Amino acid sequence: MITSESDEGPTSTYFDTCIVAVGFEQRCRWVVSKHKIRTAKGVGLQFGFLAEGSYDDNQAFFLKKGFELAAGLSSDTPSVISEAIQNSTPSGEIRTIFVDISSMSRQMIANVVLGINLAAAAFPLRVTVAYAPSKFVGPVAQAPIRFASPILPDLAGWSSTPEKPLAAIFGLGAEEGLALGALQTLEPDKAWLFTPKGIDTRYDKAMLKANEHIADIFEVNRFDYDIVRPTATRARIEYLLNSIDGYFRVVSVPFGPKIFSWLSLSTVVFEQRNEVGVWAFSSKEHGKVVDRRAQGQIIWHTMTVIRPT
Repeated sequence: MITSESDEGPTSTYFDTCIVAVGFEQRCRWVVSKHKIRTAKGVGLQFGFLAEGSYDDNQAFFLKKGFELAAGLSSDTPSVISEAIQNSTPSGEIRTIFVDISSMSRQMIANVVLGINLAAAAFPLRVTVAYAPSKFVGPVAQAPIRFASPILPDLAGWSSTPEKPLAAIFGLGAEEGLALGALQTLEPDKAWLFTPKGIDTRYDKAMLKANEHIADIFEVNRFDYDIVRPTATRARIEYLLNSIDGYFRVVSVPFGPKIFSWLSLSTVVFEQRNEVGVWAFSSKEHGKVVDRRAQGQIIWHTMTVIRPT
C-alpha cells in the first residue's frame, strides 16, 4: 500500500537502486545525466527490438556507469527487478529506488511496478519516479490497432462478478483515433476519460483533436488533470475507483503521458486492486519510430510503498 507521496524532487541524487530504459530515444539517459543520478545497483531495461536511433549511445552510457542490462518486456522482468532491489545495500533506514519512466513503454512500466511490489513484501521502499516529457514534434500519425489485451497476464483483473456492467477508465493521448478504437473494442457501459493538461499547449490541442469524435459515439465523463501534479491525479484515480467499486467490472486503459500510466498502474498494484484490469492497445511494429528529445522539464513523483503483513 502507498503510505505517503509527494511531487517534490529528490533531496539526494543517490539511490540504492536505479531503474531506467535503454532504448532508441535520447531521453533514456537525459535525467540521469542532467541530475547526476548515482546508484549502487543500476538496472537498464532493454526492449529487445528497435535497436536504432540513440540505442548504441544509451547502451554505452549506462554500461560505463556500471548498470546491468536486462530484458524489460519478459515475464521474468519483475523478478529481476525485485532481486536487484533486495540485493542492493541500503544507505539508510528505508531502501530508495529511482525510476525514469520517460522512455519506457507501458508494458515495461507495468513490469517495474510488479517488481517493486514483489520487493515491498520484504521491506518498505521509497520510490522516486522521474518523467521528462518529450519535445512536441506534431500530432501522432494514425496506425491500426494490432495489439489489444491485458497489458500483462498478472494485470488481467478478471472479476469474480462477470455479470456486472463494465466500466472503463481512460487516459487520453494525442494518437489519432486510438482511444476511440479502444472504446469500440471494449464497449464499456460507462467510461471516464482523464484529459491531460501538459506543459505545451500544442500537445493539448493535438490531444483534443485526436479524440474529438469520442463524445459523438459514447456517453463519457471527463476529468482534466495537470501532468505536473501527479499526487493530485493519483488521488482522483483512487477516489474514482472507490466510488465505482462494487458496481462495475473495471478496466483501466492508460493512454497519454507516461506519468498517467505510472499513476494508474501504481494505484492498481500497490493498493492491491486485483480485480481491476489494465489493458493495452497499440500499433506494435506498425507505429513510426521517433527518437524523441526531452522538453526540459522533469515531473517528479515520490511514494513510500509497504506490503501489509
